[in-house]
Amino acid sequence: MKSDLQASPIEFARRFLELNGAAVESQGAGIEALIPDQLRARLDTAEHIRISGKPEDEQNSSNRNEDYVATYGAPILERMTGMALEKIPLTGCRLEFDYVKSGGFARLLEDRLTFYGAVASIETVAEVVADYLQVACRYTAQSDEQKEGLLTMVFNANTGGFVPGMAEALDSAGCRTVHTTPKAEAIQKVVSLSDQIELTVGRLIDERLEAFRARMNRRFQRDMENLKEYYASLEQEMKKSMEKPGLSDSARSDRQAKIEGLPAELASKTDDLFKKYSIKVRLQPAAAMHIRTPAKKIACRLSIGRQARQFFLTYNPVTRNLDPPPCSRCRKPISHIHFDAGLEPVCFECRR
Repeated sequence: MKSDLQASPIEFARRFLELNGAAVESQGAGIEALIPDQLRARLDTAEHIRISGKPEDEQNSSNRNEDYVATYGAPILERMTGMALEKIPLTGCRLEFDYVKSGGFARLLEDRLTFYGAVASIETVAEVVADYLQVACRYTAQSDEQKEGLLTMVFNANTGGFVPGMAEALDSAGCRTVHTTPKAEAIQKVVSLSDQIELTVGRLIDERLEAFRARMNRRFQRDMENLKEYYASLEQEMKKSMEKPGLSDSARSDRQAKIEGLPAELASKTDDLFKKYSIKVRLQPAAAMHIRTPAKKIACRLSIGRQARQFFLTYNPVTRNLDPPPCSRCRKPISHIHFDAGLEPVCFECRR
């Protein structure tokens, strides 16, 4: 599966037109579309248009009023992009697999998850349709220099858990993708996961900016050392100048006042440096996709001392792995699972 965030310009144009009510058909390497009135006014096009992905196709066109090219920087693509960015686009898709793993889940459970103070055994495995939500966020980190990037995350919409690696695995999942129009329930899932998305973005941003933050810290320390050396040297020079014979009491008093004021001046310069190298991060949601896929729901029986409970897991055919359950407190995905007094799964840090 190729994500919409990596789609070609012509594929982006196709999806944009379809989502905005146009009737679209393939025409060789391009597309042909009937544009509704409202969209036609925004895009400034004719009712019937053809879009290709090659500039030479436009040059050979007999009717340039109806033929467009969708390459980076093309006016029609820029107008489509502008409209798409006016609101957070929410799309949907259904994944179709020729084969989904049907056995070997006990071994997978043993290899992928570790239960502390509990014994896990599989009771049943059922075929289900699982819901996932792919979310993309743009971020800008501003300090002495600026760093921009895009975070793409996928969440299990039923558990609310972040699924590490699924966003990357979608490109090589070996499945067919059928685009669908998200229903109202998809929008509700986006809203219900907002807190979890915010927590996950915060953790991933910290990881993504680790090298950037270290670089800014090195620059801050370098400039601080230079600043301290400068003021130490300045203080020595001013004290030495006070030893000159013939210096008037007024000049001596003035220089002494300047020496006494150096610590405050250094503190002010230090504060300026701190502000210069502080990192401010801005986040902006960019897109969301509701994904439905066949999966396997695994019901486990957990024996925890004299107590027992059912524990549900999802086999994910995209990652070919079990979705790690989220910690019931910090919501991080966990593979080393502890349990609190209420038998809820927690990570090691929360267990402590």
